[in-house]
Amino acid sequence: MKSTITVSKKVKEVLERKKKEMEIKLNKPLSWDEFFQNIFREEEERIPKLTEEEAEILKDLTKEDRKNWRIREFV
Repeated sequence: MKSTITVSKKVKEVLERKKKEMEIKLNKPLSWDEFFQNIFREEEERIPKLTEEEAEILKDLTKEDRKNWRIREFV
């Protein structure tokens, strides 16, 4: 499937510059699909991942801490 999106000239210039930087970094030419796949993969890798056990511990700590919250009254 092929599609076209319209972007401003400024955005297009930024994308082209970033694509060129990535091509230099990887030392190979990239299609636009490869460029965007790399961008999204890098973004995914920056998101911290928790194990189920770690997530449960954080959830329990949050629940316990909320019990200690106080309502602040402003005068």
